Amino acid sequence: MEVVLLWLDDIDDAVFCVALAWERVRRAVLQVGLASAIFLAAAELSAIATAWTPAFTSVAAASVVAWLVGTLARVVHDREARRYLTAA
Repeated sequence: MEVVLLWLDDIDDAVFCVALAWERVRRAVLQVGLASAIFLAAAELSAIATAWTPAFTSVAAASVVAWLVGTLARVVHDREARRYLTAA
């Protein structure tokens, strides 16, 4: 039984390490989404580049979804970290 609990603890540590690493990547993902949204607006304004509209739309939407997933992971991490703090 103790082996299973250690295994679950390792999985828990891995999940929260990924959440903390994602915090550093989140800003870059948002910058990619912003650039894609700007290019999408430029493609819509020019009649020539409308073929690129679906690609820019999907990149912008994917970056916002990735940012939201990172934010939710950070919230879960903070909530779990508060549970394990002891009163000193």
